[in-house]
Amino acid sequence: MERDVSIRTVYFNWMLNKIFHDDNLKLAYVELLSVLDSIVYEWILEMDENRQKDAQDLRYLFGNEVGISEAQICQELDILPPSLLEMIVALINRVQETILYDPDKLNSNQEIFMDILTNLGLNELTGQLTEVDTNYIWEVIVNFYHHNYSYYGEGGMFVVQNPKADMRETEIWYQCMWYLDEKQGGKYL
Repeated sequence: MERDVSIRTVYFNWMLNKIFHDDNLKLAYVELLSVLDSIVYEWILEMDENRQKDAQDLRYLFGNEVGISEAQICQELDILPPSLLEMIVALINRVQETILYDPDKLNSNQEIFMDILTNLGLNELTGQLTEVDTNYIWEVIVNFYHHNYSYYGEGGMFVVQNPKADMRETEIWYQCMWYLDEKQGGKYL
């Protein structure tokens, strides 16, 4: 790692590479992802605190993969609470490690991430963002954090046709499992 490049910048790029296999798509969304990385992850449902813990663990996975000590991670990354982007990347990583075991992880990581952006209504925000775009992002995220989305999850991270309960009252992990189950034709539940 070059000395003039911050660990935070290397970490941000590492997260993007965990999500995208398509470099053009990654470049198109870099500004949106930068905004999502600037928003602190917040939760209402008690079990969604686990997503924060996964995001914190993601930092140490990054350090391990790129050769940065735990002390440096603690000093330079753990001084801030996890971002929304970190939570999403950590969730997708956990899905890959514990559920999908997909040998082509980057393709499915990108597909899941793009579904999340689409469900949140952020998938059209590519390239240079305006102040109007940034205000819209904040509005979407506030609604997501307060579970102001539909019973089926429209406006949240995951949309399912036949949820086992109201998506607004369901922790993100179960929302994700229901989404995967429908997407994969009942393969996971």
